[in-house]
Amino acid sequence: MIKRRILTGTLAAVAVAGLATPMAAAAPSSAQASAPQTKVKACELYADNVVQTGNDLSGAGGRRGCAGDDSQTVTVTTYKWVDNGSDVKVGSATQSAANVDLTARGTCKGKGFYYTYTQDSAGGERYSPRVEMC
Repeated sequence: MIKRRILTGTLAAVAVAGLATPMAAAAPSSAQASAPQTKVKACELYADNVVQTGNDLSGAGGRRGCAGDDSQTVTVTTYKWVDNGSDVKVGSATQSAANVDLTARGTCKGKGFYYTYTQDSAGGERYSPRVEMC
């Protein structure tokens, strides 16, 4: 009976030790677990909401996060949205650069929905949400 208990205890210890080894190998080292995650910012266009100050409107947009040798012509335009028709241009700004911040300015064209549209010479485009104003 005593030999049987010792043998059972020894087998259980060997079984537990055998299970612990693969689990330890699967865990990442402390150097891997604490390594910082780096995100590379992609080249992108942006178009901010139109802002109203009195009767004046401005819409900011541009291009950011781009490599210095990747110059494009960027145009930012503020529009009044027209349902079932051609949108009315309020203001526009254009510049050639890799990264650029532009503001398209104009005056209210009556109560309605306004938005900012940014495009570049590579065919990229970005719209801001439409905002009701004026």
